Amino acid sequence: MTCKYFVPGPTWVRPEILGEMTRPMIGHRSAEFKELFARIVPDLRALFGTAQDVFVATCSGTAIMEAALLNTAKQRVLVTTCGAFSERFASIAESIGLEVDRLDAGWGHAVDAEELADHLASRRVHYDAVTITHNETSTGVTNDVAALARAVRNESPDTMVIVDAVSSLGGIEVCFDEWGIDVCLASVQKGIALPPGITVFAVSKQALDRAQKVPYRGTYFDFLAFKKNADDGSVPTTPSIPHFYALAAQLDHIIRGEGLDARYRRHLAMRDLVIERTSRMARLASDRAHASATVSALEPARNPEEIREAMKKRGYTLGGGYGQWKSKTFRIGHMGDMTVDDVSAMLDVLDEVART
Repeated sequence: MTCKYFVPGPTWVRPEILGEMTRPMIGHRSAEFKELFARIVPDLRALFGTAQDVFVATCSGTAIMEAALLNTAKQRVLVTTCGAFSERFASIAESIGLEVDRLDAGWGHAVDAEELADHLASRRVHYDAVTITHNETSTGVTNDVAALARAVRNESPDTMVIVDAVSSLGGIEVCFDEWGIDVCLASVQKGIALPPGITVFAVSKQALDRAQKVPYRGTYFDFLAFKKNADDGSVPTTPSIPHFYALAAQLDHIIRGEGLDARYRRHLAMRDLVIERTSRMARLASDRAHASATVSALEPARNPEEIREAMKKRGYTLGGGYGQWKSKTFRIGHMGDMTVDDVSAMLDVLDEVART
């Protein structure tokens, strides 16, 4: 089946994966569920690049952004921002009573590791956590998490590094252990290419130790409850079992079917094709040196909504601009299980639209 759905999430889902969600129901405390969970964990560790704990929660990515702060921060956090979704960490932190500082790179730009190091070195305050958005979906910018996390570790070793990988995991490499991340989360409706409804996340031993010292972690969001239940092959509360079936099958496809290296190369090829083929009709709105492999924000000479509407009439759905860029950009999601041929076919139609 050809993909004609090019928004930056939720993404197109293969019919066979949708079929996994129609399997017979099982109890989430049953031996069958433990077997299902046992299939998921090692593949999820491979996807995150970790030997540490990985979990699955029935909720949106925003919920685990909040959970990460509730479990690791008592007073003050530094939020690195470069678009609308990185700003979400700030609003969440403020809503739960934390003191928030920002290091803003500006829309379309990546956060600079040296600026982060300078900020940490020049402040006389301690941050419980620093938040980083790996891939900013609103602008199509990918941050260098390895360099940013290293800056945090060098300046403040006991500060938690919390990473939003919502629109990167499954399409852009994540190296949780190597980069020194403490919490990394991703909802599944983007690079992993499942229907929305669950979020996967990895948590370091350092973060679990920190959670032991935070008295008010809540109930649904308690990382220690996730850890206790995962050690027994289960989850703390009733999960969306159909999603677990789909996740197990999709992880098998990603890890052993396509393979991680091939998947990452395909995403880079789709990005490069989009940037090359749209260059005559639109400007890449983000910094090319940090252009995302999963989503491109494009600023055309004509009204972007006219372009989207014309594409819709031809059967193709593109993403609209977001936040500050809503009126001047449109976005092309090139992530998940779509192919280079799918992207090329869409760009052929976009060429026609550009000429009319």
